Amino acid sequence: MAIKSAENFRILRKQGITIRKTNDVIIATFCLENDHSLLFSDKDFIPFVKYFGLKTENLQDDIF
Repeated sequence: MAIKSAENFRILRKQGITIRKTNDVIIATFCLENDHSLLFSDKDFIPFVKYFGLKTENLQDDIF
């Protein structure tokens, strides 16, 4: 999980996106790898939805 999380972080960095919290990268990667949806209100997860297709159950409609 750590290696895949680091890969995802690097992919986003190449797009000019920095995720502020390492834990967010790990959580998003876990959800992606295990085909889980993620309920969130933290904007750090939006790039995972946009670039990796993270399934979401979003609490705030206006953050996209």
